[in-house]
Amino acid sequence: MPEKAEKSRKYRRRAIAIVSMLVLVLLSVALMQYYLCIPSDFDEDRVIMMHKQPENSIDVLMVGSSATQADFASAYAYERYGFTSYPYSLDGATCAVWKPALQDALRTQRPKLVVVDVFGGGYDTELMETRSNQVYMIMNHVPLSREKIEMAKEINRNTGKSSVASLLFPFIKYHSNVPSNLRNLKNRLKIEFAGPSPMRGIETHTRTRTLADVDEASFTTETAELDRNAERMIREFIDYCKSENLQVLFIKYPSVLTNEDADEMLVNLRANRILEIAEENGYPALNMQPLFHDLGLEEQKDFYNHGHVNIRGQQKITDYLGGYIQNKMGIGPSELSVEDKASWDNSVRYYNALVDMAGGLISKNNDISLGDTPDSLEVLEKYMKEHDL
Repeated sequence: MPEKAEKSRKYRRRAIAIVSMLVLVLLSVALMQYYLCIPSDFDEDRVIMMHKQPENSIDVLMVGSSATQADFASAYAYERYGFTSYPYSLDGATCAVWKPALQDALRTQRPKLVVVDVFGGGYDTELMETRSNQVYMIMNHVPLSREKIEMAKEINRNTGKSSVASLLFPFIKYHSNVPSNLRNLKNRLKIEFAGPSPMRGIETHTRTRTLADVDEASFTTETAELDRNAERMIREFIDYCKSENLQVLFIKYPSVLTNEDADEMLVNLRANRILEIAEENGYPALNMQPLFHDLGLEEQKDFYNHGHVNIRGQQKITDYLGGYIQNKMGIGPSELSVEDKASWDNSVRYYNALVDMAGGLISKNNDISLGDTPDSLEVLEKYMKEHDL
């Protein structure tokens, strides 16, 4: 009997050791894939910062491509109209991004309004496949769950190039990034352990461009047929919004479109069709392209390229859209705790300093890129200290 008991204890110890080793290996892989595999850039950091916002504190969620974070300033909108907002946006995002971005945001937020930038829905399946990497920036930060598995399957069906396994486990896609990310680990840890950023997801460039005048042909409300796969995804996204009982505003931001760029003019017409589909489904739509001159936008002063405004143009668009959201969509000042109000008031202070700094850099033709990253924050804080702002 003693031998039997000893043998039993021996097997238990072995089992415990094996289980402990497996747990340690899994934990090591999890930490490695999260901190040493996932790349760091403005878009990836913006997604991380999105989930640092206090739960259910964002009343207006902005979804879309780069125009979303370049054309609308959440802190400025808060200062003028009192509502909180955040851009869940990715550079060059197609409509394949809309639903997973919204699904991810709804894990921690329940916005009163979702604002969707429709321009990314005007692209073809081929281009959507070439931009399939965007969805990884979302999926990298969704916890492993049944919902994530279903999201991965749907993304795989929509993009055709993103494998379910790599969407579930970043290590599969990004393991080759480990050496370079080791060098950037300090910066990544800064992002990971920072609180809600006062930058609120903003991204801008401090420059102007010599652009041709906007072609009034781009102000048309005419439409063009959508890519079949894109239209399916857009309609599925609308169905999802209905199932979640969300208030949604579909918009098209203004840009400097000319007849010299036939592809972009076609996308413009397709974006009009998306606005039309939204209205057919009972959702409001706002086409800001025909409002280009009414907004006071100037091609030579307010844009850093043909599709994105600099800080000057950003204020003009935010002022108009913020007023529209308040007056037409009925989104009033957000109800905030004392702590959250102090945080947003601080964001206003940072944004006003950013306007001051960016304006000076633009006047000196000093082009730098500023986004919601620790590096940009350090640059801005240094400027604030030097100028006592």
